[in-house]
Amino acid sequence: MSISLYRKYRPVRFEDVIGQDHVTRTLVNAIKQDRVSHAYLFAGPRGTGKTTTAKILAMSLNCEAGQGTATISPDGSCSRCQAIRRGQSLDVIEIDAASNRGIDDIRDIRDNSHFAPVEGRMKVYIVDEVHMLTTEAFNALLKILEEPPAHVIFILATTEPHKVLPTILSRCQRFDFRRPTLAEVCNVLKGVAAREGIEVSENTLAVIARSAAGSFRDAIGTLDQLASYCESAISLQDALALLGVAEQDLLFELVDIVAEGNTKEALLFVERLAQNGADFNQFMRDMLGHLRDLYVVRHTENAPAGLAATQERLESLRSQANRNATGELVHFIDSIGEAQRAVRQGADPRLELEVVLIRLTQPRADQSLRGIAARLEKLEAGGGWDHRPPGTTGPPVAASPGERTGAASAPPGEGSQPTTERLSSSETVKAADPTPLPPTSPEVEGQQVPLTIDHIKRAWGVLLERIKGRRPGLHAVVAEGKPDALEEGTLVIRFPHGMDFQAGQLESPENALLMAEELQALTGRRLHVVPRVSSAGERQPQEEAAQEHVRILRTSELIEHLQKEFGARLIDDGTTS
Repeated sequence: MSISLYRKYRPVRFEDVIGQDHVTRTLVNAIKQDRVSHAYLFAGPRGTGKTTTAKILAMSLNCEAGQGTATISPDGSCSRCQAIRRGQSLDVIEIDAASNRGIDDIRDIRDNSHFAPVEGRMKVYIVDEVHMLTTEAFNALLKILEEPPAHVIFILATTEPHKVLPTILSRCQRFDFRRPTLAEVCNVLKGVAAREGIEVSENTLAVIARSAAGSFRDAIGTLDQLASYCESAISLQDALALLGVAEQDLLFELVDIVAEGNTKEALLFVERLAQNGADFNQFMRDMLGHLRDLYVVRHTENAPAGLAATQERLESLRSQANRNATGELVHFIDSIGEAQRAVRQGADPRLELEVVLIRLTQPRADQSLRGIAARLEKLEAGGGWDHRPPGTTGPPVAASPGERTGAASAPPGEGSQPTTERLSSSETVKAADPTPLPPTSPEVEGQQVPLTIDHIKRAWGVLLERIKGRRPGLHAVVAEGKPDALEEGTLVIRFPHGMDFQAGQLESPENALLMAEELQALTGRRLHVVPRVSSAGERQPQEEAAQEHVRILRTSELIEHLQKEFGARLIDDGTTS
């Protein structure tokens, strides 16, 4: 019977261990200086070489090539090394703490550890998944760790070191094994494939490495399985079919569909996935990885080695990343993440994916603060205010570079700092009428709609959240006011009567600068902020908000229908009768 590839190509020397130089170098120096500790703790993700390194250390201490002393280069071929590799050595005892976790099992170790080694120099106990031991078993193990025999070494391995008792940790030398990079996993797979005569492309190796999630054992095991699955060469399609991973072309296609705002194509795309028997959970994981790659490529000049992307895929990533704003990518990532959390709580994965795509392709359907912020960032990038009806699909028409430059020009007073000017109650500023936004028409298609006070009012909640994240004290002040008027680059924020102190807070240079920065981030315009305090007899912002509510109700199609069919009328408090 043949041996699994991951066992066949398991490292037998410290220099063969990939990606753990900080561990192997320390152990090699300890052997050279005869400073080997009596207890080690190897912590890290599965498949990163913890048990392998433990066996190499055991072979170094007991190899016949050392002639009675430890050696940093065990030959791996002597009878002792062969017995250790096969798990048949009487001096190297492997224990699975997940199934031998009781106090009686640890007592057996404690009692047997006092006997001298049978063949080698040292008796080595390798306890895998040590965090699974019971508290009583840990306490029993602690006793032998405190006063170990001179010929005994304990190597504890775990994927969850935080579950190990602090008293155990304090008596061990701890080494943290890190996940290897995709490039390191690909290189190992390439070497194994070459020695086994397996024909496989670099793209396929990258897919296998990515599916292994940093585990050498899983990656080599998958390569072994694919070699059995395919009669000759391993093709990319075979790897994708066996692993259930989405094709790269599908990931690129879906991002383009979302960028175009095509809801119909997005839903047909999901239907196509379902007909092909796709795993929607796996697809969302693959999409997250693809979006992460887009984000990284967009913000780095040179592709990180961790991408493990071919030059062709890298060029495709750069092209697609440059066509999507950062805010859109982040919003896409957040949306997929929320869908995954919902699926873990029992939601249907296909339905969650469809809801995400509807929200992304129809921005007006997403009323969350994150969705609003993503739309505002898109406008800031030069897309113009999106006035498409909710049911309309297709990308919004962006303003030309010249129009965007003119719209985002600085306010009067070149080079001036953001300032505030208090208005007395007798002064007035002409406010723009809060009329509904006009629908897109052929005459204004392709032009950027001017910024009005209505835009500020709609984004006011987002502005407050952004200010709260940077300066909570200023948020408490600004929340008391309301946007009142916008004229020639000046935004008037009106406060109720008696709030002179709150209005005065906006006059400080620090607060004025922060307000100007956040307004520019949301609107793309550099605006001056002018606080105004209402006089005693002047209508308060709360009253105006109520009037605005009534105005909206009067123009509502539902209210018009109720008035026409049932004779309803609108009374002063905004209710119907």
